[in-house]
Amino acid sequence: MTLLERALSEEHHDVLDRAETFATESVAPRAEEIERSREFPRDVVEAAGDAGLLGILVPEEYGGLGGDFLSYCLAIERIAEESGAVAETIQGHTFAMLPVLNFGTDAQRERLLPDMVAGDAVGSMLLTEPGAGSSPTELGTVAEATDTGYRISGEKSFGTNAGVADVHLVVARKRPQPEDSHGVSVFLVSSPDEVDGFSFERGEYLGMHGHVTGDSTFDDVAVDADALLGAVGQGFRIAMGTIDMARTGLGAIGCGIGRAAFDEAVAYAGDRRQGGKAVGEYQAVQVLVAEMDSRLESARGLVYDSAVRIADGEGDTRVSSRAKFTASEAAEFCARNAMQVYGGKGYRTDYPLERYYRDARILAIIGGTTEIQKTTVASAALGL
Repeated sequence: MTLLERALSEEHHDVLDRAETFATESVAPRAEEIERSREFPRDVVEAAGDAGLLGILVPEEYGGLGGDFLSYCLAIERIAEESGAVAETIQGHTFAMLPVLNFGTDAQRERLLPDMVAGDAVGSMLLTEPGAGSSPTELGTVAEATDTGYRISGEKSFGTNAGVADVHLVVARKRPQPEDSHGVSVFLVSSPDEVDGFSFERGEYLGMHGHVTGDSTFDDVAVDADALLGAVGQGFRIAMGTIDMARTGLGAIGCGIGRAAFDEAVAYAGDRRQGGKAVGEYQAVQVLVAEMDSRLESARGLVYDSAVRIADGEGDTRVSSRAKFTASEAAEFCARNAMQVYGGKGYRTDYPLERYYRDARILAIIGGTTEIQKTTVASAALGL
């Protein structure tokens, strides 16, 4: 029994069982089709809702499981073993749902959360901009106050589930700007199909093909006063309030992708014969397998250390940052070297290894690049 397994409660095992069933029955049969078609897997998201996996962190009164963050990481890691795109889609949805839970009014929570937990409504957080990144002092998107609400104008880049979501959390600068704050706030906006002036152009990316993101444009989009989430000026706090959780979740996704690649490599090394013996009997292959195994398990230790701390209310940015970059690097290392074990077959598109590699690559970029994570860890260690 591993150290992690000893820490798991009956509730954790229940979530893990749900994730295993969902991953095996709903994700695995669809993973390659999602990859080829690049279509948003709404049916799989709905199946995740049916399995209770979208509401792990949401209280039972809104239809959730009322679980902790360790439960979430266990589930998202297992899902990522079958599809990084599905895992990242659920991750983006989850971290659009939590701000509604944490900052929404009773009316907003009652209106939005049950459908989001069930998978009937998908969420997306829109913070990043083409020319401003995620800096609160440089955001160009503006929400102009009107007699009945706000009119939003500006552009957003990226944002998991952007365009296909039913609930977009748009970070914008409120005008007129309050004297006591920078005015950055969050506004709830429906889908482009339902809102005049909201357009979306999907981007095509190297990996995570079923994961939808791209460029969102708001041209004088009208929303009611109750579209404001939280208070004026709380926008950056709302958007970044779950950053340690999000980075740790990305680490769990990396562990899942890395595990899938590692298992493929080990199975192939045992079955494939070359020169009269199994490929795995060659020392060069054994060295790769040992390094993959060690890096993956080291990453899992850091990810679940961060997850347990967060579950106990002791989240730490240094801990989540090192978990995120270590797991991102481990995922890419495992995927790349699993291809090496396979040889020429690993480069073929009818084998899953090249998908694992492409999916793993983005993890070193989203949620803060590896370089940012390392700087964060070093600054905390050095007391800077």
